[in-house]
Amino acid sequence: MARGRMINKKISNSRVVDELPEAAQLLYTWLIPHLDCNGCFYGSAQMIKSLVFPRKNYSKTRIENWIKLMENCYGTEKSPLIVRYIVDGEQYLFMPGFKGEQIGLRYDKEKPDFPTFDGKKTEDVGQKLPLSRREVEEEQEVEEEGCCNSSKENEDVFETYRENIGELSEDMENEIVLAVKRFTAQWVVDAIREAVKHNKRTWVYVAGILKNWERFGKDAAKPKNKNDPDKYIKGKYGHMVQR
Repeated sequence: MARGRMINKKISNSRVVDELPEAAQLLYTWLIPHLDCNGCFYGSAQMIKSLVFPRKNYSKTRIENWIKLMENCYGTEKSPLIVRYIVDGEQYLFMPGFKGEQIGLRYDKEKPDFPTFDGKKTEDVGQKLPLSRREVEEEQEVEEEGCCNSSKENEDVFETYRENIGELSEDMENEIVLAVKRFTAQWVVDAIREAVKHNKRTWVYVAGILKNWERFGKDAAKPKNKNDPDKYIKGKYGHMVQR
């Protein structure tokens, strides 16, 4: 596969592309460099997310909705922006307008990376119908609001970690993000502070606290201190004991 492809400036005036939500327009243009010499690429939302949007926090659901919109956006030649098809159980996509824009494409030097589209579309059995642009944008707004909240929560935990334990590596950030998803941001913050109380400033100790809270409950009674002088007056017969 080539390292780049031609993108004609007329895409800026394309009515069909303009009808897509802005993030879907980005996906459409970013797909182009990934296409093989026949204009084909992986068609599943999961593969597109991994290869085209590796640094974007877009969900597979949103990407799938954008792909469906592209499948139902027809240009002047009555062809959709993309077509999806299946070969040997793997889903692929084909961009009908690709070859017409790739001046000087050398088939003698570049071989196809994906099975060629044979004219048969993927049957959309069991999948919901494509959303309208308005519905996609509304769904995107809701999800982006949730992403913003999640990002803020992660940043709050990152800051707590820096203040109490130390600098964050990329791997450590990923660990914290996973912990926030599993336990909530407040639990992770509280666990960091609990570790500091015990002068245990390591993530291993924090993770141990979180797992104990998950298993026994965050508000479970703490083990009694054997040297606590009040242990005799807090029990069942405490009223019978004088200080």
